[in-house]
Amino acid sequence: MPLAWALQWQRAMTTRGRRLAIIATVVALAAWSSWHFLSARPYRRALLAPMPRVPSAQLAVVAPQPTTPAIPSALAAPDAGAPAPPIPAVRTTTPPFEYTDNYLLVGLDRRPFGGGAGLSDTIVVAVFDEGSNALGLVSIPRDLWVEIPGHAEDRINTVMNVARRSGEDPLALLGRVVENTLGLPISHSLAIDLGVFERAVDALGGITVDVPCPIVDRFLDPRDPSGYRKLDLSAGAARLDGVTAAMYARSRHGRSDFSRARRQQAILVGMRRELSKTGSLVRTARLFDALEDSLETDLSRGEILSLAQRLLRVAPAHLHGLVLGAEHVSAMQASGGRAVLRAKSDAISDALNQLFSAPSPGLPQAGSVCPKADIALGSG
Repeated sequence: MPLAWALQWQRAMTTRGRRLAIIATVVALAAWSSWHFLSARPYRRALLAPMPRVPSAQLAVVAPQPTTPAIPSALAAPDAGAPAPPIPAVRTTTPPFEYTDNYLLVGLDRRPFGGGAGLSDTIVVAVFDEGSNALGLVSIPRDLWVEIPGHAEDRINTVMNVARRSGEDPLALLGRVVENTLGLPISHSLAIDLGVFERAVDALGGITVDVPCPIVDRFLDPRDPSGYRKLDLSAGAARLDGVTAAMYARSRHGRSDFSRARRQQAILVGMRRELSKTGSLVRTARLFDALEDSLETDLSRGEILSLAQRLLRVAPAHLHGLVLGAEHVSAMQASGGRAVLRAKSDAISDALNQLFSAPSPGLPQAGSVCPKADIALGSG
């Protein structure tokens, strides 16, 4: 009997050991798979893939057609009748913030139904201050005239296309230009197109934004039987789906890219608000699914998740928004008669130094008056 018990015990221990080994193997594989998934950087896709390198002697930087209406008269250059020589690039003297992480956020002019020049028509720098756990959003006008390292001067929204034509990394080159313009080092960059933006808002179940002024506008959209979509919003809190949020961000209401930039900041705040609601993990997962195929960034999945968690830790009172507007730029005419904006380095430096005392993102300037609701319909 003792021998039989011993053999039975040995068989049981062998079976138990095998089970433990199998469990340990499964756990190890699951841990490795999770680590591999989160540490992967799957977002370097064809959306921003560099074009084949062209010899510099054959490279011609083609100026795009103006993407915005005429600059308001308040910014008109005094000698706007005759084209001025190319404007020299101006680098600001603002020192890098000592305890901040700065992320470049780019929205590309690509329509969800096709078309669009792929210009960087939304350029925002998200500045996280580690000391105060605050977040400042800095919007850069797309018509800002800048020096593109290794290339001719041009509007900042053309930088990524210039990089594609020369076989460079588009986000890296735009990051360098933004660093030179603001004097803020860029830690990481993210870019999405308009179609992905619509899906991202819908993945969150829509967003709520505070609309300061009524807007009536319309947009070409072949997905609608009429070929157009109408934007009609009253002042006050508004619930927006993806399509409406994209129209709100693109509208030329006020005939100013500065007003558009404030609305874009308000949309970013609205998305953050949705992520902070109960069930944020589910919303974050849906957002990942919506962005997975089209997001372009140098961040891994795990780093994006950490960035989202960091964003949610910022209290609403510590959200600040700065739009580089009329007081930070001057209107100029570049070669070919193109209307562009030139940075006022001292004004930008002063504004950045006060970033974390700026009002909440998306708020209109104090004392501003609402234009006519349908003014955008006449902006061309």
